[in-house]
Amino acid sequence: MIQLSPSIWKFSDSCNVYVVKSGKECLLIDAGSGAVADHLASVHVDRVDWILHTHHHRDQCWGTPRLQKAGAKVAVPEYERHLFDNVECFWNSRRLFDNMNDQNTFFSLGTSIRVDATLNDYETFGWKDHVFHVLPAKGHTYGMVSLIAEIDGRRVAFTGDLMVNGGKLYQLHAMEYNYGDMLGIEFTMQSLLALKRQNVDVAFPSHGAPIHDVNANISALEKRLVALSEVGRQRTSGTDSPFAERETLYESKLQRISEHLLWAGPYTCSNFYVVLDGQGHAMLIDYGLSSLGHLHGQADHDSMQLLRFVEHHLGQLFDDFAVREIEMVIPTHIHNDHVCGIPYLRKHFGTKCWALDHVSKVIASPSYWAALPCVFHKPIEVDRELSDGEAFHWRGFDFRIWHAPGQTEFHSIISGTIDGTRVAFTGDNIFLYQSHGRERPAQTTVLRNSFQLDMHRRCAEVLQASRPELICPGHGDLIAMSPTRLDEYADFIDRKERAVRDLVGDPADHFVDLFWAQMHPYLSIVSKGDDVLFTVRLRNNLARTAVYEARLVLPEGWKTPAGSVSITLPAGGHGTLDLPATAPHWAHTERMLVTAEILIDGVSQGPICEALVVTRSADRPGPTG
Repeated sequence: MIQLSPSIWKFSDSCNVYVVKSGKECLLIDAGSGAVADHLASVHVDRVDWILHTHHHRDQCWGTPRLQKAGAKVAVPEYERHLFDNVECFWNSRRLFDNMNDQNTFFSLGTSIRVDATLNDYETFGWKDHVFHVLPAKGHTYGMVSLIAEIDGRRVAFTGDLMVNGGKLYQLHAMEYNYGDMLGIEFTMQSLLALKRQNVDVAFPSHGAPIHDVNANISALEKRLVALSEVGRQRTSGTDSPFAERETLYESKLQRISEHLLWAGPYTCSNFYVVLDGQGHAMLIDYGLSSLGHLHGQADHDSMQLLRFVEHHLGQLFDDFAVREIEMVIPTHIHNDHVCGIPYLRKHFGTKCWALDHVSKVIASPSYWAALPCVFHKPIEVDRELSDGEAFHWRGFDFRIWHAPGQTEFHSIISGTIDGTRVAFTGDNIFLYQSHGRERPAQTTVLRNSFQLDMHRRCAEVLQASRPELICPGHGDLIAMSPTRLDEYADFIDRKERAVRDLVGDPADHFVDLFWAQMHPYLSIVSKGDDVLFTVRLRNNLARTAVYEARLVLPEGWKTPAGSVSITLPAGGHGTLDLPATAPHWAHTERMLVTAEILIDGVSQGPICEALVVTRSADRPGPTG
């Protein structure tokens, strides 16, 4: 036991175990083998109250069960909780052969341990007179955190395996996420920049000596990371996506489009835009992932890490553009890479969220709509719902929001005039493509985003009505628009629709629309014996009136008081059917599939739509999906 300050000791084990003392009790940062318990009496500590883990690796936590038996409670990083309390599931599902996922989750525990609390990104954990601020430290693992606190008159950081003294990495192999990439370099750089802004006096790493000149160590490690990235063929993913320039390592900078309009720059994954009123107030359009490396859902990664938000650009917004208040944020559409930062804005800056009603209903109830791709897992409260075509005013600027169901059914376009230019924020609808030697505008199509043929026609109508001179897209560079390009965009949509109609049977929408029958809520967690109400949402894509009928097909033990229910829908009509059910009187913590058979005019279409349900005991929370 080595004393580092009046209240902090270090015990050297398979990792550094830090003991923060208050009276006869202590809090531990990581646990190692648990052998620290044999030495606490030497510093007059009788019991361990809490263990805060920086990350999930075995060297940090293999002795935690021993300490739990003596009464210690455990808190773990939000995005690695499943690798503590549900780790058997991880091992049962982890791919072993033909595996190109190289991230070091293989260093997880073999048996689950009880978790009493989560360390949520950008929030705090209070113990006695100490407050630990949770700062994302993605790099060595995807969910690792640093814990920042004021202890004994110093600002200290417990940094896990983010870095070691001397401006070095603890393990290079931890930088590999996909087969052959070095994506951890990018994540580590972003975490170092975030730590630098904390201005800590000393950092306590999981391995090695304390780091006293923290910012100098960070600068040295930054240079080494950049040098490695510049060697060549150091990829940010397992594909052919290199570090384009060193700016992809450092946080990309906000750039001026005009006096009152900023954008996040060409190296951001999901573009967001800032409207300034010139008096210290800002309105954001979207706020999501900071760089392309964070959008690593294409690999066989483990669960929640691709949903993790890391703060970006806000320091520059405050420091360089004199913003005092982020007053409002408006998401263009529902996708997680564009909205995952909104809960952070709301919680830490009091930012209000306005959204089109079609967008609002999904982001506010993600479990209800979980069948859709790219739905963010945390509910986002919307302060004001806007309707299709509604005009709104913000601090001298006039805007209009439109339902523009292009890339997804749940999408908007926001148009307005800023600094004399007609601007449209189009989200993921419009991109440029090369054709006959020049770039032309195209409309993206994702069928699982609840695509119907008239959606793209609607987008063309919105752009023709707003006549933008500048498109601010959700990804990629800004797009200058002209009447010629607007016509080309409309022509692209017309040609695509003709090709689709020629490809499928008639009526085309019936064979294109994946979600003409959709079941809600898609994911439910219920107690034994609970009553559950499923709702089937229907669209009649036929050219005639039809009777739609639905009945539940339930797993063993489930019951329903209803046989089937029906509704008559006109051509093009929409409707819903409610189907009640009762869960069995036993717990089943694995997901069960509930389906609904759909009949049209008495002809069965089969169990078209589905939902997932977990039953649990009242004293055993189920997984959240």
